[in-house]
Amino acid sequence: MKEKTSLGSTDGWLTCTSPDGNVAIGFTTDAQGMRWRLARKGQTLIAPSRLGLSFSIFKKDNCELGEMRVVGKRAGSSDTTWTNGLYRRWTIRDAYNELEVSLEEVAEPHRRLGLVFRAYDTGAAFRYVVPEQEGVPGFEILREQTEWRFPGRCRGWFTSYKDHFNSNERPFVLREICNISRDEFIGMPATVEVAGQWVALCEAALVNWAGIYFKTPEDGPSADASVFEACLSPLPPSNASTADAAVIRTTPAASPWRVAICADTQLGLLKNNDIILNLNPPPEEGLDFSWVKPGVTSWDWWVESNNSLSTELTLRLVDFAAEMVWPYHTIDGGWYGFARRPNHGPNIEFAPRKGFDLARIVEHARGKGVGIWVWVHWQEVEDTGVEETFSRLERWGVKGVKIDFHDRQDQWMVCWYEKIARTAARHRIMVNFHGSHKPTGTERTWPNVLTREGILGNEMSKFNCENTPSHCLTLPFTRFLIGPGDYTPGSFANVPSAGFVPHCRRGHRYGDETDHRPIWAEEIGTRAHSIAKCIAFDSWLTTLCDWPERYRGADGIAALRALPTVWKNTTPVAGECGQFYMVVRETFDGRFYFAGLTVNRRRVELPLDFLPEGEWRMEVFADDPVRTPDDPKAIRLAESRVSRGQAISFDMVDEGGAVAIFTRA
Repeated sequence: MKEKTSLGSTDGWLTCTSPDGNVAIGFTTDAQGMRWRLARKGQTLIAPSRLGLSFSIFKKDNCELGEMRVVGKRAGSSDTTWTNGLYRRWTIRDAYNELEVSLEEVAEPHRRLGLVFRAYDTGAAFRYVVPEQEGVPGFEILREQTEWRFPGRCRGWFTSYKDHFNSNERPFVLREICNISRDEFIGMPATVEVAGQWVALCEAALVNWAGIYFKTPEDGPSADASVFEACLSPLPPSNASTADAAVIRTTPAASPWRVAICADTQLGLLKNNDIILNLNPPPEEGLDFSWVKPGVTSWDWWVESNNSLSTELTLRLVDFAAEMVWPYHTIDGGWYGFARRPNHGPNIEFAPRKGFDLARIVEHARGKGVGIWVWVHWQEVEDTGVEETFSRLERWGVKGVKIDFHDRQDQWMVCWYEKIARTAARHRIMVNFHGSHKPTGTERTWPNVLTREGILGNEMSKFNCENTPSHCLTLPFTRFLIGPGDYTPGSFANVPSAGFVPHCRRGHRYGDETDHRPIWAEEIGTRAHSIAKCIAFDSWLTTLCDWPERYRGADGIAALRALPTVWKNTTPVAGECGQFYMVVRETFDGRFYFAGLTVNRRRVELPLDFLPEGEWRMEVFADDPVRTPDDPKAIRLAESRVSRGQAISFDMVDEGGAVAIFTRA
């Protein structure tokens, strides 16, 4: 990083400005406390807002910090470029200006605190630093006092939860902040419209700290601002030495980054989210992740909840994965323990159950060029022992593990995630976290963590009616802004919303049959809509949900053959949260994919200016405006030759979609 000697300072505020001069993040401190603010293109996005940490243990008595004064400051800048083969684009620029502020209490005992601010062209971030200091070997934090004060009445897309314990699987809903009750826990990202612009609030580099939710003020809404406050997830009582403690650390220590992604439009946010990965460090020196391979996995659970899970079924699914050139198959719950079910708890022998021949499956899959992933309850991993669990997985020849039911983001669980990632890396095992908290970019540090849930995905089609096309059209602008999500797309059992009944309301779950025929899951939307999600949604391990019986020979299946899951480049073309989304993606082998999704019928004109010169073969998988409205499984298949400079069009129906694949002719 290059150091600078000059700092912007106006009206007592220290200011850090982005390289292009458009984003300015400021800081001040006085008898009223520490405050920050954020502006972009001359417009206030975050009005002066409180900063601070509330300690339960921090240098003997007086745990609340008093008035702070600036005792040191340093400005710097950095402009680097790095590459990432496990992402939505290959080349990532990391360019920012930085301001580090050192603070000290005005009165005794003169405790010290630091703040680091970064201004990017695409947003801003800051973090707290508790430095080493005399008499402070460690500290405990009760609360974080950070505020986000948006000027005026602002609305945005938010998820809402009842408490800290949840799996981050709720829909994003457009609401005014002033109408959010104090009892609600707002998840990430919080995507807010303010001053004619858009801001997505999130956190990055959540390591050895408590994750936060957003809360509205205890004293109710403000007359002139829309306010969020940070709410740290408390440690479980068994892990905290002080009641309600959220963070226990030794010094020095730094908090996660508090991040604001900024853009003129909702679509612009999708182009500006590299900031999340950039705020995380690269892998530790000496660690080799060359063995990590992204790709598609087949799956056994979604269709009928593993009623039929057996060695024979698994071998059949492995064969289909090989046929489709998918590198993995995932075995979900029911493969270990004393029976197929239940195995959702502790104190069960972590070994293949009687009659389930995992060794035969792994060996058969290896011969087919397919790797095996297995599902495990997180408590089973803890009870067996993390090291012992991964030793067994490595010995069994398993390639990846899907760990489920975490449902927490307190400091203990956050540290457990890192322990899992580190141990898995040592045993060359890839990881998929389910029942998880939101991503914060730590997959840059641990590339073997290919994806995580923390998303209302297609799994919920089995239980309720919330996985609607309109919900799916919020995800690119919200949840996928902050990292990959294991949505599990790809159903070929396509039905309209008017005729959709969740799996569980049709007789599901375990062992249920109607006239000796199994009851299988369905999904809202057209066949083209379903295929488009497989391309538009980010997950470096993409779990496709359906079975060979509904895939093999079906119209549209060719679009999923050898499907890429990482991209050389991603270009959002058009979109509006909750309404429609269009994206063009380039593969590492020179192909291009277009994916379009919509809630309401829409005609799309797509200029082919993204294609290099020359002739291209275009395969189309799109709604048929004549047949699809009556039969959501109906899909238009077409093939033609096209070239740069042309334009093509698609007529998407309600809850529909379109896909086009371009290959050199």
